[in-house]
Amino acid sequence: MILFRTAKDAIYWAVRNRYVLWAQYHNPRRLADILYRDVFHKWINWKNPQTLNEKINWLAFYTDTSLWSLCTDKYRVREFVEEKGLGHLLIPLYGKWDKAEDIDFDSLPDKYVLKPNNGNSDIIIVPDKTKIDKEEIIRRLNNGGARKFIASAQPHYLSIKPCFIAEQLLETDNPLGLVDYKIKVFNGKPFCIGTWANRTPMTNTGDFGLYDLDWNPLTHWINKKAQNHTSIPKPKNLGKMLEYAAKLGEDFEQVRVDFYEINGRVYFGELTFTSAAGRDDDYTEEALLEMGKQIKLDFSKKKTIKWRLK
Repeated sequence: MILFRTAKDAIYWAVRNRYVLWAQYHNPRRLADILYRDVFHKWINWKNPQTLNEKINWLAFYTDTSLWSLCTDKYRVREFVEEKGLGHLLIPLYGKWDKAEDIDFDSLPDKYVLKPNNGNSDIIIVPDKTKIDKEEIIRRLNNGGARKFIASAQPHYLSIKPCFIAEQLLETDNPLGLVDYKIKVFNGKPFCIGTWANRTPMTNTGDFGLYDLDWNPLTHWINKKAQNHTSIPKPKNLGKMLEYAAKLGEDFEQVRVDFYEINGRVYFGELTFTSAAGRDDDYTEEALLEMGKQIKLDFSKKKTIKWRLK
């Protein structure tokens, strides 16, 4: 139950929620504005964006994001990685199905991961296939996917043709769990590395860290609410990760390139173009401005991206 401090608050949120439902289908840019204001208490500066979040939103709504869509697709991005000569980084694929109901569970190994190609935090980890509830897995997979991105104002997700994939389950004995190394890349140049440890897949929560390219902590760039005392050792293959990230990010003004490292081997995770849906508040204003400076927008090529509902 939501408690409001004043009647004025209650009225505001009632009107706001009703407008948001309308904006999802009729004014997506305004929806992005409202969701941004919920987090930062100000509107997006569309005319002269400055921060990383503002520029991500500008790029999402005013540039050609067709390559974003392809590379956000967790199945088709494999083609992109292969074309870059980095196929050896891909997690082994067990299968791909257009419908969750078509998944051939019997053909899968004892352990695996299932995910929609267009989802976010919709991963289903299967550590023992003998204990699964197939109907529940199908239900969960069908509840994920692109349509929820209508509500989060990320238009490039809506061009992805939905499917479902099964991949090898990555396992580690690291006490920090499977650590994500998330490299911010601007015009093919790695800028900094975020880390996520002690992850909880269902809630997409964990311990966040931030490092420069020499693995010096950038704790002063992390908002107090996101700071923790978890220190992540420098990965053995940091140099290779930076090299791979530069190669995968060379076609984009900005992208986040994710990797894992297990037993000395690097695995590709994903490419992300709208981190935290363009409303990332794990960083300080100073960090968001500094990262925003790395993106040079070409206003002469501005065009409006249509809301492509499927």
